[in-house]
Amino acid sequence: MTAESTTEQPVESLRDLATQEAVLKLLAERVAAAQKDVKARTQKALDAAQKRDGTERVGAYLPTGEQVATISIRKGETGPVVEDEEALARFVRQQWPDEEWTETRIVRTVKPWKLAELLGEMDAAGVAKLVDKVTGEVLDVPGVVIKPTRARTHGITWRTGGKVATAEAWRTGALAGQLAAITAGGEK
Repeated sequence: MTAESTTEQPVESLRDLATQEAVLKLLAERVAAAQKDVKARTQKALDAAQKRDGTERVGAYLPTGEQVATISIRKGETGPVVEDEEALARFVRQQWPDEEWTETRIVRTVKPWKLAELLGEMDAAGVAKLVDKVTGEVLDVPGVVIKPTRARTHGITWRTGGKVATAEAWRTGALAGQLAAITAGGEK
């Protein structure tokens, strides 16, 4: 027997690995689709509950009644977003003509470091306006709007032992009803 023949895997083992990989890929695809769907439905329900009665979190429970996690709302954020770079660059050039904060190419743009600074000021103020530090004049900034920059969402905080308890409930079939959508149905 050569060293080469002792490192080869039996055909059945390779076949088993290939089958396991195919099954896990299908399972991962179905889990991802189911997770996307339930996350959207959960967010919609959380938004409605918060509007109705101020609810911002809800417990996740196993069929046994054991709480394994908490689902909590994460508020979205708003901030300044540049929608018209050319208009903003013209504004910056007009307001501060002696500064080299813009550069001329085919269109005028604001240098990234200065743009970050200006957007930071607008974000802190919560409006698309800047204060001229020399005159004190409040300036409307064209090309920038304040709008959502991160959507509202929610997150899961696991309780101590919650993942282990959930895995055990899955292993024993206690979550068959909750997981039926993943294993049901034909090819997608």
